Amino acid sequence: MFPVHAGWLPGLAVFLALAPPGESSPVVGEERTQGPILRQPATMAAAAYRLTPADEKLLEEIQLGCFRYFWNEVGSPGKLVKDRKKATVCSTAAVGFQLSSLPIGVEHGWITRAQGLQRARQILETLRAGKNNRKYGVFLHFLNFDTGDYLPEWNPNPASTVDHALLMAGALPAAVYFGGEVAALVDRLIHATNWRAFDVSPRGFIRFGWRPEDIHDMSGPGAMSEWDWHLASAEEQLVYFLAVGAPDPDLAVDPRNYYRLERTIRGHASLPPYVVSWNGLLFTYFFSQCWIDYRSLKADDPARFGVDAPRVDWFENSRRAVLTQRQRCIEMAARYATLGPNRWGLSPCMGLNEKGKTAYLVQDIRPNLSNNDFWQGGTVAPYAAGSAIMFTPRESLAALREFRSLKGPDGKPLAWRDPAAGGYGLADSFNLDQQHASDDTIGIDVGPMLLAIENVRSGLLWNLFMRHDVAQRAARRLHFRLIDANGESAKPSVSQPLKPSPRKPDHVPR
Repeated sequence: MFPVHAGWLPGLAVFLALAPPGESSPVVGEERTQGPILRQPATMAAAAYRLTPADEKLLEEIQLGCFRYFWNEVGSPGKLVKDRKKATVCSTAAVGFQLSSLPIGVEHGWITRAQGLQRARQILETLRAGKNNRKYGVFLHFLNFDTGDYLPEWNPNPASTVDHALLMAGALPAAVYFGGEVAALVDRLIHATNWRAFDVSPRGFIRFGWRPEDIHDMSGPGAMSEWDWHLASAEEQLVYFLAVGAPDPDLAVDPRNYYRLERTIRGHASLPPYVVSWNGLLFTYFFSQCWIDYRSLKADDPARFGVDAPRVDWFENSRRAVLTQRQRCIEMAARYATLGPNRWGLSPCMGLNEKGKTAYLVQDIRPNLSNNDFWQGGTVAPYAAGSAIMFTPRESLAALREFRSLKGPDGKPLAWRDPAAGGYGLADSFNLDQQHASDDTIGIDVGPMLLAIENVRSGLLWNLFMRHDVAQRAARRLHFRLIDANGESAKPSVSQPLKPSPRKPDHVPR
């Protein structure tokens, strides 16, 4: 899988051809020298990890559970996926992962190409035809999953730039994979997106979103969020990457703003420092990399845009962040029974709060910018370690095996819902002190795990996304460069024709 060169990835090769010349340690969150952060040999070795047949079997099983969520938990007739299994609405961010799940389903033989094509058209037509569901081309956070319409009772429900970015990022691979009508529908959404309309904060950044004054009148006056995207972490990178790559220059944003995102470098103990996010949770290091192939890119160069900031290899940065959080979980194992060398991964999830009530848990784990540690009882979200497999394949596979094998007091699997019996694989969270695992499933949790695992297995999503015009345009404008290639790949080139599906589907997945 690594190293790569221009002959490997057609999407990357094209744009290159066109491009111009704490609680456990007193030093958690310690400020460090400001970069650069460059690819290290250990990261190169991790990127070249070769999956064993046993690895492949485990990952196939986990992916099938994730895929079935996106296939089954949908509205009718619109087929928009639910925000979470127990929800009564769709989230547009989850729909992005849903669209990217379809090429995976076809390639694994879980559905036919005709079924995937039909589902993609249904989803995109529903979004296009939905009433009052966007502002300046940017979709609202929540929609009716049957019709794609605005839900006035869901307030606040802004036109959300990050949810729209996740939707558009997820749509690009579907457009490239299916082509034709699907590509045309995606193009209509892309051309309608006015990123510039949200690029209005006093600091020159994109706002979080827009909300109407009258929740029943999307066409009336409203106001932009007071918050803007200004930190260099995964959500922001995806927003600005897509905004920079917009086809209409009048609707796109200045590529310099991508490099103006604040890069604060901190570290823990003797581990390598890295650019930290606000809360330090793992999704802030892997969301964008489900699609943007930073694995194949050199450290970027803010100086080319007149910005005084450190050069950063974002694939390296994410690996450091993941390994640091894992180490902190190991250090906290004496306090929380859930945590350990193979039980780690903290990111937002459904679980039990300190009062024993079901809640959406959002932690803070240093090093971060909030300077807080908030462990939420040590509850682990399996999708966090699962999605981190792009950066830490050995550690993530060990964790996934541990999660898969955990047993409750009754001797039954604690955190596993067998796809063979209609389950969706790994639970959204588990906590051994509480002897509890969530019985809910969240689209933006199973989504990145599904895509990240596929990238490690085949590079499919990286390949498809980077071949789209929007991604190639953004990469050119941002002056991205492929990393130097030394040696042969440990995995087949993802630019080769896709392997035949391992088995012929004989029915729609349960």
